[in-house]
Amino acid sequence: YVRNGINKELFGPIPEAPPDLDGPLRVLIETGVDWYKGLEDALAVVGATQRTCHVTLVSAARLDPSRTIGVDEVLPPLPQHELAARYAASHVLLKTSRVEGMYGPPLEAFHLGATVLTTPVSGHDEFVQHGWNGLVADWDDTSGMARLLDLLDADRRLLTYLRTNALATARGWPSWDQASDVMAIVIASLLDRHTDTAFSLA
Repeated sequence: YVRNGINKELFGPIPEAPPDLDGPLRVLIETGVDWYKGLEDALAVVGATQRTCHVTLVSAARLDPSRTIGVDEVLPPLPQHELAARYAASHVLLKTSRVEGMYGPPLEAFHLGATVLTTPVSGHDEFVQHGWNGLVADWDDTSGMARLLDLLDADRRLLTYLRTNALATARGWPSWDQASDVMAIVIASLLDRHTDTAFSLA
């Protein structure tokens, strides 16, 4: 198993996650428009929160304002350096995907001091640990996810704990170059094993 690397020049990691205890919880939704990205689910979650959060949506979706209740800022897809700045300005990334490959956005957010509230989508288990560096909730549990956002807003010690551990996770994650080096070692090992097997069979 070789982990996907992260562009450390673009996505930190930052030196430390500041406590940042003042003001409303800053929530970022970054998602595509395909059904399996869960945009409607994410909008339903922020619409069901009881406490005041500042919500930024980054998506190519064209949405009627009536469908973005609870969203303070709607942005089109951003260049990677601008997206990195949005991660750094957020407390938590909200992801409600149903299918993913390499689950990159939460890991990128970890590098810039944010935690994640996510569904148990494919790929999340590579680095998200519920209650340690992020929070995981079931699909279709709109009220449950909304309550978790309210909890993070109310309990800033928990928020800081998750963000600090998310950043620690990011520090231990390989860069592109490190992941490439490991991949080269693995491929060389497999080639050597194949050669040895072929020789013994001959």
